[in-house]
Amino acid sequence: MYDFLAEDSSLVDEVIDCYSFLRLHGHNREASLARICMNFEAELSDEDERPFVLIAMALALCKKKELTTQARNDALQSIELLRKESPDHSVPYTSRDYDRLIRYLSEDQIGPEAPYRARKTYDPGWSIGDTFIHAFSQPSADQMGLLGWYVVFRKVGEYLDRKSRHMQLVYITVCSEDAIPQTDAELSSLGYLRMMEHDNGWDYLGQLCFKSKKDEEQWKLQKIGCFPNAGIPDDATTEDPLVSMPFYGVLHRNNQVLDYEDQVCHLIKFRGIKKK
Repeated sequence: MYDFLAEDSSLVDEVIDCYSFLRLHGHNREASLARICMNFEAELSDEDERPFVLIAMALALCKKKELTTQARNDALQSIELLRKESPDHSVPYTSRDYDRLIRYLSEDQIGPEAPYRARKTYDPGWSIGDTFIHAFSQPSADQMGLLGWYVVFRKVGEYLDRKSRHMQLVYITVCSEDAIPQTDAELSSLGYLRMMEHDNGWDYLGQLCFKSKKDEEQWKLQKIGCFPNAGIPDDATTEDPLVSMPFYGVLHRNNQVLDYEDQVCHLIKFRGIKKK
């Protein structure tokens, strides 16, 4: 559909995903388009990026044949503007590319507002500060001398991803059996597992996602309390939740190995735990 927009596919995808997200969360067509104009105000003000936003808005509407005449006209004008770009433009599209897109944005795509069925996703109901532990059991933990120790997850935030899934943002650490934290101060003293270097500091955010109650249970987590005031690492950078480190439970139905155990061990070995 829009694969020839390779150089700008990230922006195009972002606009289309934003529209779908808004529609799935109860916004009508008009309100969703207005919200996109607000969210992408900077791009719409940029003469190089504006055409791609307008084309993307039309493509988003085409997904359910609810294209409006105005959105179609804006997209067609944007295509003609791109046709006239100077030869040294960084995206050398061909006439065939433009013709294919124009054919896709035909009047047949114009239609009334389409119904969107709200997508239901599982929400574990965790609160900020909720803290869970799991005893290491994999060979990787044994090699690190962590067999019998616990991995500790503390929720510090959340967000809905573009598929409306509830993403749990966490800080992670480890503790021995006789040092399971009972207070914010005790949890803070365990330190924080580093994820990656960033801007002369470190990212510490991890993210978890559970597909269902059964999936959450397969992570074999035990809640030990709620510690919302355990603090943050003093060398943490300004982190973007959308690019936080993902962790996974059981990756395959026929395998009960918990992936996050190996990942935590790997990060401890190569990134370390930051302590005060």
